[in-house]
Amino acid sequence: MHELWFRFFEEIDACLQPVNPGYTAWTPIYSESPYYMLQCDFCCMVSPAMFDRFVKPELSAACRRLANPFYHLDGPGQLPHLESLLAIPELKGVQWIPGAGAPDQRHWPEVYRQIRRAGKLIQISTGSGGLEVLDIVAEQIGTPRGIVLIGEVDIEEEPRLAETLRRYGAE
Repeated sequence: MHELWFRFFEEIDACLQPVNPGYTAWTPIYSESPYYMLQCDFCCMVSPAMFDRFVKPELSAACRRLANPFYHLDGPGQLPHLESLLAIPELKGVQWIPGAGAPDQRHWPEVYRQIRRAGKLIQISTGSGGLEVLDIVAEQIGTPRGIVLIGEVDIEEEPRLAETLRRYGAE
C-alpha cells in the first residue's frame, strides 16, 4: 500500500511540477519541496509495542521519501507513542492537537518541551487563541525558535499579529 501511495504521489507531482510552485496538504503549511502531514489516528488504540511493529515502519518510510514530513499527533491517546515518533530522524515536526474533551494546547508544556528537545519543529495554529498559544508555548520551551505558526486572524487583529511577530524578530 505504501508503495502505491507514493507511486501516485509521484505521478501527480510529475503532472503538477511544471506549474506548481510548491506543496501543501490539509494543514496549510507551504513547502517548496515534497511535504505531507502524516497521521495515524488508529494509534490511540494500540500499545507502544504494536505501534513500533506495525505503524512506525510505515511512518519512517514515508518520512524518508518526503523532504518536510510532519506528524499530526491527535489526542492524549497518541502520547504513549511520542518518544518513538521523535526517534524517526527524518521527521521534521509535530502538530500536537489535544483532542475533544482534553485541556487545550496551553496545558501541555511537557509535550512541547519533549518535541523541541528531540530537535523537531512544533506546528501550532492561530485558530482559537493561537497568538496567545504562541506566547505560551514560546515561554514554555524558552524560545519562539522551532515554532511554526499556521492559520489566520481576523483583519481587526492584524495590528496585534504584526506586534506579536515583531516581538519574535519578524520584520
